This record gives sequence, structure tokens and C-alpha cells, in this order.
Amino acid sequence: MPGRALIAELGVKPDLPLMQAIEAITRGSKKIILVLGDNQKLLGIVTDYDIRKAILAHMPFETPVTAFMKKDPVTVRDDMSDDDVFTVMTEVRCHQVPVLDKSGRAVGVRFVDEFVHRHGARGEHIAVVMAGGIGTRLRPITYDTPKPLLSIGGKPILFILLDQMFSERFDRVFVSVNYKADAIVSAIRDASRYRGNVEFLFEKEPLGTAGSLTLLPVRPSEPFAVVNGDLLTNVSLAEMRNFHKSEGNRVTVALKRETYTIPYGVAEVDGSRIVRLKEKPAYDHYVNTGVYIVDPDVIDMIPRGERCDMTTLVDSTLASNAPVGWFPVHEYWLDIGTPAQYERAQEDYHSHFTGK
Repeated sequence: MPGRALIAELGVKPDLPLMQAIEAITRGSKKIILVLGDNQKLLGIVTDYDIRKAILAHMPFETPVTAFMKKDPVTVRDDMSDDDVFTVMTEVRCHQVPVLDKSGRAVGVRFVDEFVHRHGARGEHIAVVMAGGIGTRLRPITYDTPKPLLSIGGKPILFILLDQMFSERFDRVFVSVNYKADAIVSAIRDASRYRGNVEFLFEKEPLGTAGSLTLLPVRPSEPFAVVNGDLLTNVSLAEMRNFHKSEGNRVTVALKRETYTIPYGVAEVDGSRIVRLKEKPAYDHYVNTGVYIVDPDVIDMIPRGERCDMTTLVDSTLASNAPVGWFPVHEYWLDIGTPAQYERAQEDYHSHFTGK
């Protein structure tokens, strides 16, 4: 049972601000931190879900964790059997649970992945990677190599995405291909770890970032992930899927806040008069990261055999008055669409993906 080392890694003080909580959750792999008082008394917990809800609520980054933590989390005792712990986690549907000793001190955390052999039947976890784009903005390097096969840190972008999906227990992955499809198919089939685990959707004509979903050979039984094949990101698709279900969305779009500073002084005018001058103002925007979770029946909104992008599908879903939500991305994310972004990805890879 996890002990002091894990508590030292996950334990934080009550005055920890939101920004540092985001860093702690992102830096660790456990998706939970424990808010501890004197003598390791458990005051509350903060999960990845709590972090994203705080961001959705536009809480200032200086807000202490006590303002958004779960104050009365479900806990288990350190003398409970594995069967009893698993029963508790199953009943409350939690992925992690703090462990307390008889004095009420936090002494560890149990994770549902420890009981993977007890899970039994579960819905299929499907992901679709859109890898059919031409990569026009990256020419001339994409004349010979399709963008998803461009190397980052010695590994194709597509392989980085696939490895993440399999590590998060997506058990059926489809790759949609069009431009230089043979090269992508050959590269995947030549990699033994993907052979037999990756299926292909062949677009006879470019179908956009949503159109090829109509080519899926089966209707997914659960919400599934759709990811652009030219991204470098470590956003958790499993957490996003759980968030999607908790929020009751039909489509969930991963958004990341980006700040753009206008490199000039900007004037606010009223008729012929200047009302205000702002020197190099900065504006925050939430940008679409190209990562989505989609309910299976949303596929019915996509016209078959026609080009359709995910943005159009989102608009159609909104027009039907179905709930469309957004998933705040606090993890690393980069769209590799230009030579400058490709160069930046090479520089960022080791610090964000290898721990070096």
C-alpha cells in the first residue's frame, strides 16, 4: 500500500494557490493532491476534475486550494482489505481514494488501476486520429513526408499520440488517412506494438476533420475521442472522457487559454474622437486544440461522403440544442502547423514528454 513517499509527493498545504495546484497536478501522474493540515490530517482533496472546474469558474490563479477542494472526500482505512477498498471505490465511482490510519492521518492513496483485474466487462474505449491532412503550411518538408510522420524527438508525431492513447487504455484506435496514406499505413504496420491494434479509415476524397467518422465500421457504444494528427500534447484523453460524461455533454471540445499581445498601441475611438489609448494590450482567447469527445449518435449529423469539419459538426450540435461543453487544457499543447511551430516542438519535447 502506498505510504510516506506518495504522501510526500501528493501532499500540499492549505494555502497553495490555484496556479501551483495546476502545476502539481500537471507535473504528477496521479491526478490528485491531498490538502493536509497539522500532523498530516486530511482537510480535503483536489482532483484533475476540480482543477478544471476551477478554471471554468474563472477563479483567480491566487485562489487557495481550500476554496475549490472536496472537503469531505470518501476515504478508506489502512487496515481494510483490497476487496473492501474496491467495493468502496465501485460504489462511489471514484478513481482514487485517500487512505487514513486509525488516527485520521493521511498515509496513502489507492487507485482504481490497482484493481484492473477486477473491472470485468467495460465499454469499448475508442479513439480516432485524423491523419489525412496535406500539411500545406509545412511545405516543402511535407511533399515527401506526411505531417503525422514528421519526427519529434526521434519519434513520429502520430506515434506519440498513439502511445498516449494506448497508455490511457483506449483499446480500439482508428487512424483516418488520405494524403500519402500508404506511407502512414506502412509506418504503423511496421511497428510491432501497433500491428493489429490500429485500424484505418481510408478517405477516397478528403473528408475534413469529421467526415471520416461516417467510415467507422461499428457505432461506438461509448463516447469516443477524436484527435487531430498534428498535435503535440499531453492532455489526458481519459480524464477528458470522464469529464464529458460528468457534464452530460454531447460534444466536448478541449480549449486552451492563450494570450495574444498586440505589438502596437491601440486606440479606442468614438466618432472622430479618441476615447482611450492602450499600449500593447494583451487579450486572452480560448483556442480550439483539435481534441474532442463525441457521443456516438452525433455521427448521424455528419453528411455521408461529403467533407465536414469538426467545427461544422459542433455548430450542428449547437443548432440542435444539444449540450456542447469545453474541457480546460492546462497541460502542454502545440499545434504543429508551421515551420516555426515544428522547430518549437523539437525544443519542447524533452522537457514536456521525457522528463529531461
